[in-house]
Amino acid sequence: MQFLLLKKNLASMDQKGNRPNNVISVPTTLDDFFRYWVEFLRPLHHLTDREIDVITAFLRKRYELSKDILDPIKLDKYLMNEETKAEIRDECNISPAHFQVIMGKLRKSGIIKDGNIFPLFIPNVKDEDGVFQLLLYFQLKK
Repeated sequence: MQFLLLKKNLASMDQKGNRPNNVISVPTTLDDFFRYWVEFLRPLHHLTDREIDVITAFLRKRYELSKDILDPIKLDKYLMNEETKAEIRDECNISPAHFQVIMGKLRKSGIIKDGNIFPLFIPNVKDEDGVFQLLLYFQLKK
């Protein structure tokens, strides 16, 4: 089964020329979008709600920084510096000790790898038309 989330172009096709089975429009704010993104990927990471709060804050911050820092290596380095981590801790209202535990779980789950957010978990958001498309292929086991 396939899901395609989008607001327009309902007749779009996947790479094999198949039309999606189900199309759902999800009106949202940019802030909520990052939360939804991580929630959709929950079967891949199995994070708790609190861990999702933290990675959502990192993704939102990464998106904001990406408007000014175009080099992805510098962007990731700045995102994971101590100053930015302190901002995320404050935003999520987490103690430094609890934050370190959560960061360890993000590393253990594979979301943070080699000190950066693993690219699979970073949505490719563009400001062009306010629409983001996410195509999920569900491969049913027989």
